[in-house]
Amino acid sequence: MRLNGGCITDIGISRKVNQDAIFLRYMEKNGQYFAVGAVCDGIGGLEYGERASGLVIQEIRKWFGAIASWINIEEIKPEILCAHLLDGVEEWNAKVRNLSAAERIRTGTTLSLLLLIREYYYIVQVGDSRIYRYRGCLEQLTTDATVARLKNGKMKNYLANYMGKDEKLWFSTAQGTFREGDMFFFCSDGGYHFLTEKDVGEVYTNYGRKTDLKIELEKLLKMMISRGESDNISMGIIMTEKKKIGGWRNHIRK
Repeated sequence: MRLNGGCITDIGISRKVNQDAIFLRYMEKNGQYFAVGAVCDGIGGLEYGERASGLVIQEIRKWFGAIASWINIEEIKPEILCAHLLDGVEEWNAKVRNLSAAERIRTGTTLSLLLLIREYYYIVQVGDSRIYRYRGCLEQLTTDATVARLKNGKMKNYLANYMGKDEKLWFSTAQGTFREGDMFFFCSDGGYHFLTEKDVGEVYTNYGRKTDLKIELEKLLKMMISRGESDNISMGIIMTEKKKIGGWRNHIRK
């Protein structure tokens, strides 16, 4: 099996600052992969949401680099790697809170993180960014941390959780296995408000025709804007393919 991926982020048409941040990196040995994709969306109702999202993505980048320096992809137990990841998530939450305290600002960010190791996937979810899997149909693998409240006679969803909100972080997780041909799609809320299953299916089909993933992501982003999306937009894709590759390979997508 072979992985391919790409990601994109854009300020959008009405925001003054891009409060999103996105990350994707993966490495391979003898056809086995270790990959991490993550998206953070700074909380717009707080100050300097881009500081929190950028900080968490920076920490994820450092975490991946540290793990990559010693990991044996073929032998490591996924539960050990996931436990190490959760320790990191707790530390990143504390760093966001420390930032708020040190600079006397209120800030925070969502986090949707996807880890792949061999044929296993593991998800950590804080907030309302999302991770999907496409396998003939679009399946949402994350649960939005939102609450419904009545405002001006209408029910509206509000964010109930984010990185930096509380000293004791609460999050949801999901895990399972994936197979050749699965496509993972992760995005901030600006990437899914106007998204349809058909949109993702067309990316999958076009990629099968050897279209560049970056081109497909750019087309998808422009499509969201044309439908009325005004928020920051961030999207990432990890595609699994049938192809055997030997030796080490390290892939980076910024």
